[in-house]
Amino acid sequence: MNWRQFIRVMKIDERAARAKYKAASKAAKSQGIREIFEKLAYEEEVHVDVLDRFERELTSLLAEEKKR
Repeated sequence: MNWRQFIRVMKIDERAARAKYKAASKAAKSQGIREIFEKLAYEEEVHVDVLDRFERELTSLLAEEKKR
């Protein structure tokens, strides 16, 4: 597995975690518990955004290394 593939797998994991938190939020009877799981789902989406940025940076770095 190369670094780009690794980042892509991590994004899949983050999206899977987000889906689980969303499901837990929908299943929760308590508003407070729902809100906790919604916040966790949001954080996973933030992680995907960060990984997207890292993937772009990594792509750039790998292209630079290839030129050398």
